[in-house]
Amino acid sequence: MKEQTWKRKEYDTWDEAFRALAPVIRQQSVRVASYAQVLFVQACASSYGTQTAEGAERMNGKYAELAYKCGMYHQLGKALVPAEYQVWQSDFTEEEQALYRKYTSDGRLLVARLQEKTLRQRTRRRGADTPEETPTENIPWLMIRETCGQHMERWDGTGYPDGRKGAEISPIAQVVGLAKELDRLTSETKSEDPFAEAYEKLLAEGGKAFSHELIDVLRSARAKCRAVYRKYLPYTLTIPKTIPLVEKRKDRPMGLDYSAVVNRESGSTVAYEAIPWFGGIAEDPSEKEEIADVEEQLLRLELVEDMTFYFLYEAADAVLRIENCKLDIEAIVLHMIPSFFAQGTQLPRFQKLWKDQPIDKKKLVLAIPQIRYLELDKDGKDTVKRYIKNDISIMLDGWDPAVIPAQELIETGFTHVRVSAASHLKHETADAIALLAEKEITLYSDPAESEDAQRWLAACGVHRASAMSHPIDEDEMIKESLLRERNE
Repeated sequence: MKEQTWKRKEYDTWDEAFRALAPVIRQQSVRVASYAQVLFVQACASSYGTQTAEGAERMNGKYAELAYKCGMYHQLGKALVPAEYQVWQSDFTEEEQALYRKYTSDGRLLVARLQEKTLRQRTRRRGADTPEETPTENIPWLMIRETCGQHMERWDGTGYPDGRKGAEISPIAQVVGLAKELDRLTSETKSEDPFAEAYEKLLAEGGKAFSHELIDVLRSARAKCRAVYRKYLPYTLTIPKTIPLVEKRKDRPMGLDYSAVVNRESGSTVAYEAIPWFGGIAEDPSEKEEIADVEEQLLRLELVEDMTFYFLYEAADAVLRIENCKLDIEAIVLHMIPSFFAQGTQLPRFQKLWKDQPIDKKKLVLAIPQIRYLELDKDGKDTVKRYIKNDISIMLDGWDPAVIPAQELIETGFTHVRVSAASHLKHETADAIALLAEKEITLYSDPAESEDAQRWLAACGVHRASAMSHPIDEDEMIKESLLRERNE
């Protein structure tokens, strides 16, 4: 322990004590406060905890804001110990465990002292702080005291600090205790749906850690609690674990990297491009090859279709993670192996993909370069049309309206078009872009080569542009997106 180098401090205000908490504890307290308020309002509507006169008086909807404060300050006692003992660690010694758990009783006493100081300031009384808790009948202060001291008590008597059980535990403390456990489980659970798994675990605690009546309150408040979870997902960085269809081993010889697509006006990331890579270069295993380097070999070995669907499944995994994390990302644009479109229709395999990974199909866009589209024969172009008619989004990449008229793109049904840098600042291009915009085709551009080109693209209504950023892997993409939305 390091208590000999840390001086226990006294606090004069709520904010001063709250700021002394470790940042992770402050963040957790905000989340718990939101859950607690939702559960408290539902508890009041369900007449929970109103069997006694005291309970009937306190479990009243008019105290909804107070319930939020109870959740916010329930860990205030941790301000009285060093930061390294504010977060539970599995390797704590018995002495350290006792020090950690003392934050509950310390918190109740700290709230009592803050109440005394507030009263003295109001009445201009003087006197030293008493080390003992002065009784109070003030309901707000009393509810916060009870929350601090009892939120870790459990219905079956297995909690701390006093081993209270059943109705010996204050109703508000039970509500905040449930809110804290819900936050803990959703923050620590790594599954496809952390909230659903945490919710099911808590339902099983009826009659054990929490009363059946309180678990019924949770059932009734499920939708609103899930909304709280979604609200704070970017702050917790608890990334829901999807069930991947592609195993992403570190030593695999191929995969996808991701590069951002930004809104030129706001600078925010709106999509990601998924770029296939191939490894295993004999001279330098750490180096990666691109599609152009291996496409001829894939054709010779008749692997184009299988390899393309490998990347399609991996990109679909990424889309599912984006959906599970509720990220504001409109699409993953997959750079396809261009010769894939010359292999004949693969609609049955696409239908199996949508069945295996039921994502929003519009969020997975397949890109084909203009130069490779022009090389397709009639059957190849008909295959592209057939895919589009079956709700598969396809982007024509590197479009030059001097080569392919806008009307041909409209008739083919392309859902996305990226304007080539060589076509910027041309009157004919502006007119062609206007035709596509009328048909609500999503427009991208290559990075603008000058400020004039940037202004011209903005005037044409082309706001999405490839970012000049270093490609990142899928995990980095998800974490980067969560952090970005947290800061916006």
